[in-house]
Amino acid sequence: MAFSLLRRDLREAIEALGYKEPTPVQEAAIPAVLSGAHVLIVAPTGTGKTEAAVFPILSRMLDEGLKDCVQALYITPLRALNRDLLRRLTAVADMVGVKVEVRHSDTAEAARRKIYRSPPHLLITTPESLQIILLNRSLRSSLRCVRHVVVDEVHELVGSKRGVQLALGLERLVELAGEFQRVGLSATVGDVKLVAGFLGGSGRDVKVVDVSAAKRYEVEVVAPTPSEEDYATAEKYDVTPETLARLKYVADLIKRERGSVLIFANTRDGAEFLAAKLKALLGGGVEVHHSSLARDHRLSVEERLKTGELKAVVATSSLELGIDIGHIGLVVQYGSPRQVVRLVQRVGRGGHRLDAVSRGVVVASDLEDYLEAEAIAERALRRELERAVEYHEVALDVLLHQVVGMALEARLDGKPLSLEDILRVAKRAHPYAGLTADDLRLVLDFAQRHGLLDQLRPRKGSIKYYFENVSTIPDEKRYRAVDQAAGKVVGELDREFVFTIEPGAKIILSGRAWTVSKIEGDAVFLYPELDLVGALPGWIGEEIPVPREIAEDVCRRRAMALREALRGGYAGIADVEGLAEEDIPTPETVRIHLFGRFATVHSCLGSKGNEALGMYLSHHLSAYLGPIGYRADPYRVLLIHREPIVQKPLVEAFYRDDVYVQRTLMNAVKASRMFKYRFLQVAQRVGLLSRDAEDIPPRLIEAYADDLPGIEAVNEIFVEKLDLKALLDLIDGVRSGRYRVEVKRYAGPTAVDKPLLEEALRVDFTYRGLSQEAVKDLARKRILNREATLLCLNCGWTFRGKAYLLPDRISCPRCGVGAVAVVKGNLERALEIWRKFRARRKLDREEARELDELRHSASIVLEHGKVGVLVQLAHGVGPKTAVRILNRLAAGDDLWSAIVDAERQYAATRAFWD
Repeated sequence: MAFSLLRRDLREAIEALGYKEPTPVQEAAIPAVLSGAHVLIVAPTGTGKTEAAVFPILSRMLDEGLKDCVQALYITPLRALNRDLLRRLTAVADMVGVKVEVRHSDTAEAARRKIYRSPPHLLITTPESLQIILLNRSLRSSLRCVRHVVVDEVHELVGSKRGVQLALGLERLVELAGEFQRVGLSATVGDVKLVAGFLGGSGRDVKVVDVSAAKRYEVEVVAPTPSEEDYATAEKYDVTPETLARLKYVADLIKRERGSVLIFANTRDGAEFLAAKLKALLGGGVEVHHSSLARDHRLSVEERLKTGELKAVVATSSLELGIDIGHIGLVVQYGSPRQVVRLVQRVGRGGHRLDAVSRGVVVASDLEDYLEAEAIAERALRRELERAVEYHEVALDVLLHQVVGMALEARLDGKPLSLEDILRVAKRAHPYAGLTADDLRLVLDFAQRHGLLDQLRPRKGSIKYYFENVSTIPDEKRYRAVDQAAGKVVGELDREFVFTIEPGAKIILSGRAWTVSKIEGDAVFLYPELDLVGALPGWIGEEIPVPREIAEDVCRRRAMALREALRGGYAGIADVEGLAEEDIPTPETVRIHLFGRFATVHSCLGSKGNEALGMYLSHHLSAYLGPIGYRADPYRVLLIHREPIVQKPLVEAFYRDDVYVQRTLMNAVKASRMFKYRFLQVAQRVGLLSRDAEDIPPRLIEAYADDLPGIEAVNEIFVEKLDLKALLDLIDGVRSGRYRVEVKRYAGPTAVDKPLLEEALRVDFTYRGLSQEAVKDLARKRILNREATLLCLNCGWTFRGKAYLLPDRISCPRCGVGAVAVVKGNLERALEIWRKFRARRKLDREEARELDELRHSASIVLEHGKVGVLVQLAHGVGPKTAVRILNRLAAGDDLWSAIVDAERQYAATRAFWD
């Protein structure tokens, strides 16, 4: 047993605190850590990874002899280490005489002074606080004793600039303390070799202890379809029947589960929406948790979930990390998790013990979402995680900060610093293994010109710059979104999103469309918008990208599913409207569908690949046709123009050489507002702008576009937002014949065009910008396929069924009377009011109003038959509006044109309702 390898006094302390026998990860990792090797421990959350690292390090510290200095560092990206875990570790350490302290940005000044006066043996800190203590005169000499460093949640750090900064910080620590043992703690990852390389740096071997394969998962993917009751009651909850079916399915899971349920949504908007609707369905016991909420609220939710007070919590990635939330019986993922590693980490929050089965249910929304979730779930069960990581190599802004730190250290220690010293230290850090002397000269030249260094000596502003920029995390400022017409706050917007819009832009917020009027201080003022073409979702920056390999797998599955659906399969979730078998996209064919002033390019490049394709195509076409907008998702790119898009220049874009493609994409990036925002962040990190700067003078961007800030802003975008490799592979594939390009013009969008078109227009009942005939046809098909609920006001007969099944003249089959009303709300309530009226019982004011509406509806059906039903099934159309539509018909107008106009009017006026 691994515990027997530990020192006796430590073993007795562990046993006294209830650690009877090691978990599998502790059994495997303790001998490796005791050997003194660099070790990466890979295991699911809650399996005892931290103890597997800390217990053997405590044992080695005791063997080495305790000194009055810091002998071990525990570095965690979380400011608040799991409180229970901290209590247990501190208790063990106290029993064997090891002093433990915590130092992060929230640590009180008095506590910091205590650490400086009397350094602990084990210091728990964050990557940012490490940057500070490396230059703290009081603590620096104590850090020379460091022999062990634990890096917690290392998988979270690998793909961020926090991690890049930490990698260099650890090499600076090596210069101070000499080589030390490195132990990394990681959740399940796809590229263990990369994570191990990141932890160890260049030239160090890292032993990997990976017990993640021992974890068992059960994942079910479901796509609930609406019942007749869902159609009847959807408007009561202000959702579509399809959404209500999903919400009720989740609510039933919560009610059936004996333990607590953790529900993950992919965006903060989605989490807020889910929590609000589930509260309405369940009557309480549900809370929301995400990074934009106050810390006190988050801690309260975590504690109440842990104690069992809450039945369910809806969260974003805020609860993916190792926060202690107690026993979770079931994890629900609302919508596809979009990545295998996300699903594994999220479902792994349930069934914490390694021997327990982690149970998860993915609730998908449509066929594509279902197939994506299915592909991801199958890969998760086979342990096929994504290998690609957003890895920042040779990040110039971080390097500048670290070089200034090295110069300040050299002055503290009274030592000279040379270009060769910096190269030697930096190249040991894995992200800088490819650093060249030219890269370093670019950084040093910038530092010299901006008064940060004189040659390699610190200048007057060096200390201020260094300490103001220890954090690489962008400002998380939020803006109030204010309805200028009503004078009330309607939501919040991220700083990144606000920075990429300007007055006149159209956005989607709280399910409505708005035009940005002005941006003042911390508020964005909006006006309700009717024309929805091109409106941006307010949460666009939050979406988790779908990798290319997943997108290609889904495209193959979708092609098979749609062929089956054309023969009657996948009832309820497959839409094949407007599709023939030859129209179905496949991974090997780039299908281009032209309709109205839109073009959909079907390509299976994943989120970042299609973002690159969309940016490239829009910039390429704009040179020929004028401004072209685009939207991209993992499976298609939508191009938006003021006129029909010409086919020839669009097809030509796929046959251009790589140099042209890269140059066009680079120009598109530099012309984008995304570049302006990234430039702001980099400019703040390098001290060109203050941290509270809200805007950038255009001349500053022009002056530094090809200097360090501009180069690094472009690098960030290509790492985090675009997949250039996927784009070039597609273009090369078209030129070589691996991919075919097929173009076809349609009267309107097909089923495979609609997902992104609906996202761009963000409305499910009309498409502005299409031909009037196409709009009318969409409205006709949609309304004829709606469920109609009828109630006979004479005898109480009821009917539910598709509207297209109704006869032209409608009468009750039971009593023969034609007084049949269309019920758009709750049928049971309508029946209750009808029975109360028939029994001559007094109706209250609201019941009398509803009965009056039913009578009005029945009189319309009596006079106009099936047409009277159809107009009342339109979105937002009640009996009074139905009469206005029917009056237009009497004057010679077209039925579907009148319905579309009424729906547009409803969309425009609804934004003013409370």
